[in-house]
Amino acid sequence: MIQRRKPGPGHNPGDDHLQDEKAMQAIEKEMLHNIHKEIYGRWHFIKTSAAKYVIAASLVLMCSAVLLFFKLSVNNKAAMITVTAKKGNLKTIILPDGSTVWLNSGSTIKFPERFGKTREIQLVNGEAYFDVKHDNTSPFIVHYGRLHAQVLGTAFNVKFYKNISDIRLTVTRGCVAVGNKTENFGLLTHDKEMVYDQEKATHHIRTIDAEKVAAWKSCEINLYCVSFSELVMRLENTYGVHVNYDHKNNDHLITTIHFSNNNTLSYVLDIIKTIHHLDYVLKGKEVYLAKNGNN
Repeated sequence: MIQRRKPGPGHNPGDDHLQDEKAMQAIEKEMLHNIHKEIYGRWHFIKTSAAKYVIAASLVLMCSAVLLFFKLSVNNKAAMITVTAKKGNLKTIILPDGSTVWLNSGSTIKFPERFGKTREIQLVNGEAYFDVKHDNTSPFIVHYGRLHAQVLGTAFNVKFYKNISDIRLTVTRGCVAVGNKTENFGLLTHDKEMVYDQEKATHHIRTIDAEKVAAWKSCEINLYCVSFSELVMRLENTYGVHVNYDHKNNDHLITTIHFSNNNTLSYVLDIIKTIHHLDYVLKGKEVYLAKNGNN
């Protein structure tokens, strides 16, 4: 509403019209300003709010997708199974793909409860014989120490002890690709054995009777040119005893020996006595070896 002021002395009636025009222009200007402010203010608010909501929604979706992928990956990752053969015992394992593993006494192996695109297992420590079911589409890989062996379907023996320098892989059937992360040592075929020195990081390949090497799974033990520490370890794992001896004067000894799990410990110690001229004393689960008085 436009309020008129009462005319004063000397008032000109024509001035009323001019005052009304000015008042209307001022009101019009203010209204236009308010309308522009309302329109652009709301549009600006809508634009910024929409952008913020879009960004927030995108981040939420992205985080949800990442969390879902992580959760599915964790759920889909097969649980690992660890199997150990106790000292004095052998163990046979059927893997998820139908392959068979024999574990020597005191040995440990790990594998997933189900295989993926590759069939990967780990020989944690000890000796194992693998009879692998053939599968052209899924390589079978054994990790042991810093090395690995890859096959499609074959049979081979792996001996890997953390505290013994020599690692040995022996092929009884087919062929096996052997190497480490940076080097391929080549293909091993029937009756070939690779000996790897963990301390020197060197290897050599030789011909050997592979069936005799793997005969331990039938309780027949054939050790070819092994260190004295490996011989002692084999006695400890097979008979569940602890062997005491002079490391300084005996660790350099190399032994080739054959015996059976069915032989008594005394019988085997008698063989060692003959080979290395070492007397022995048995006290319960303790074995004491020492050079005899004739040497």
